[in-house]
Amino acid sequence: MGMFGATLSIAVMNWPSSVIDDEQQRMQILSCLFCTGLLIVAMEDLVGINKSAVMMILAATMWTFLGVGYHPTKSKVGANALHKELDRGLQDVGSVILFLLPAMGVVESIDHFDGFALVTLTIRRCMAGHRGRLMPIICIFTFFLSSVIDNLTSTIVALKILRSLAAKDQDFRHVCGSLAVIAANAGGVWSAVGDVTTTMLWIQSKVTAPKLVVTLFLPSVVAGVLPLLGIWWQWRRDMQRNGTEPRESRARVNSGNSGVADDDSSQMSKKAQRRVEKQPLSMNGRTAADMSQKVTAKKVLVLVVGILLILMVPTLKILTGLPPYLGMLLALGTFWMLTDSLDLSVEESSGVPGNSPRSTGGHDEAGVMAALHKVDLSGLLFFAGVLLAVGALDSAGVLRRYATNLVQATHGSPVALCTLLGLSSAVVDNVPLVQAAIDMFNQVSTDDPLWHLIALAAGTGGSCLSVGSIAGVTLMSMEGVGFLWYL
Repeated sequence: MGMFGATLSIAVMNWPSSVIDDEQQRMQILSCLFCTGLLIVAMEDLVGINKSAVMMILAATMWTFLGVGYHPTKSKVGANALHKELDRGLQDVGSVILFLLPAMGVVESIDHFDGFALVTLTIRRCMAGHRGRLMPIICIFTFFLSSVIDNLTSTIVALKILRSLAAKDQDFRHVCGSLAVIAANAGGVWSAVGDVTTTMLWIQSKVTAPKLVVTLFLPSVVAGVLPLLGIWWQWRRDMQRNGTEPRESRARVNSGNSGVADDDSSQMSKKAQRRVEKQPLSMNGRTAADMSQKVTAKKVLVLVVGILLILMVPTLKILTGLPPYLGMLLALGTFWMLTDSLDLSVEESSGVPGNSPRSTGGHDEAGVMAALHKVDLSGLLFFAGVLLAVGALDSAGVLRRYATNLVQATHGSPVALCTLLGLSSAVVDNVPLVQAAIDMFNQVSTDDPLWHLIALAAGTGGSCLSVGSIAGVTLMSMEGVGFLWYL
């Protein structure tokens, strides 16, 4: 925080000019600020400062320091250049926020009307009482859903379903949510509309949709399934350890024969493990039978309409070139209009916890209006801060310089370059990195293996860190998952 204050002081005093006007020093200071901000976010649980506050201060500090280098108060040309850079950064941030806000609104509205009751009931029946089955189910569900819509919306949907299935088991929900992030990033790679970097390559004719699916489907499955196997095994190991320790200690105290005690303890721990695995997950106090009775035609209608409207977004983008945020705004407005016209608010307060109408200013708020109150504004501010900070790095030329250094360091090796590109996308935005790669290898032919490797690395590399992808940031904002816990 002292570094942020010192940088702001330099910017306000416009001194020393050697630091402000020197491009190399400016890039170094901005890079240090960004790394410091990420460090504070990583230590959120220790320092007790909300990550949204840190990112807003970081973004404002970086842009202030970058802006004074244009000398906008002394030069009209500098002012115009600064406003041009700001407009470009705000366009990128605004498009994401305007997409995220209605996307969260649609998903929250479906959940408010209890439209996910059918999905949660189906998943619960597939689990057949084995809670461990929720991990592969949610992973597979998110993997294929993200290929049809996008990794952001599919992550939001998966997290809302997890809140219904594991409302009182936060640790287990966080583990499944992390798997959803990995699956969403992997699932978006093999589809032309699943991830923003893949869409960039597709729009600029670097890849074709059929070849993309054929080439990257199996690698994407591997990128999503291998982490699932590892996390599933780790969860089972932790569950077994937590279930055996108290029984073993009691056996050693109560029995003089340690061999018999260990034998009994082992048998009891295995039984305990099976009981824990088969223990049903909490569903806000509702049983499977209750859920079956509460799945009504109106709730199914809400779910179908919501999913169709979400699927409309990539369809409009493909057919008309409409930006995704406009399509999502259209989806939310249409959903709002239909639910009000069909008067679905009558059923929303039929005993579903948390879905009762809200009274404000003497007027009852119900339907989509009540659902919008549940949207996480602090998460949106965190998004804005991250994107603005990365935009400052991009405007200062840091990302392009970094991409150039990557190419030089790897001596043109496609595998080494894409490996470093994927790891780098876990720290900074992969869009400018992929764009830099497109500019540098513009002579490479369409559907060359290089483009498929870039798409795979950039799409899945962000899963290494929680701030490396928009799906991971969504997990942090919606579930409060810490940076170090995810790592």
